[in-house]
Formats: sequence, C-alpha cells, structure tokens
Amino acid sequence: MKKVLIFTAILLSINICFAFTTGSDVHLSGYIDDSMCAGTGKPMHGSDRVTCAQKCMKMGAKAVFVSGDKVYKITNQKAVLKYAGQNVTIDGKLTDDAIEVAKITEDKK
Repeated sequence: MKKVLIFTAILLSINICFAFTTGSDVHLSGYIDDSMCAGTGKPMHGSDRVTCAQKCMKMGAKAVFVSGDKVYKITNQKAVLKYAGQNVTIDGKLTDDAIEVAKITEDKK
C-alpha cells in the first residue's frame, strides 16, 4: 500500500509540473529594435533604424522584437544583439509578451 501511495504522489507531482508549463512556440517575422524607440518608426539617433538601435542599446536600452504593431520583450538578449535594427525571423517560445529566442535569421529584404 505504501508503494502505491508513493507512486501516486510522484505521478501527481509530475502532472502538476506539466500543468504549469506556460508558453507556446512561435515563428514570427519583424525586426529587432531598442526599447526606447521600439515601433515608433522614427529613429532618434542617426538616419536609419540600424544606427539608432545600436546607439540606444549601447546607452542601456534593451533589445526588443517588433512584429506588426506588437512589441515583444526578449528574455535572452545576447542572442539578438548583432541583429540590432535588422529585419529578422524568430523561432522561439512566447510567454505573455516575452520571447525566448531559439533561432534567429536575418531577412534579406
């Protein structure tokens, strides 16, 4: 009887862990911007989006992902820094308004 109770407790614990797993896999296109200018379409520093995003990030702004009119936070910043201001496609896990980037590729448009 004791073994059955222990086994049942273990199964319930595993099920509870899976029940609270959040996030969904996404495949989105957009661009990497900085959190200060994100989605405004008007670069504050420099004449283009790439220059502005790079300068703002050097001043402490976080990288964000803009797709359509939605701005997403990026949980793993280092994965996207070299794409500042560029059009990209992202594969990752979306949780609320934040993306954990699994794969990023530059769109040559």
